[in-house]
Amino acid sequence: MRPTTGAATRRLVEYQAAPQTIATVVSSRLATLHELDTVYGVEDLWILLEVYAVDRHNAYIVSQK
Repeated sequence: MRPTTGAATRRLVEYQAAPQTIATVVSSRLATLHELDTVYGVEDLWILLEVYAVDRHNAYIVSQK
């Protein structure tokens, strides 16, 4: 595991065995690794990432009010 850079994230680590795109979708529980392997295609992966990114952005905006 590699530590990420920056003071606030010094203790965080990144996934080593999975690409960041797949790790993000799986860790956010939008799909399982099995589903990504058997049910969803590459386009679905990118759609799920967009859903995740928009949800996170909107949650951040709401939390700033």
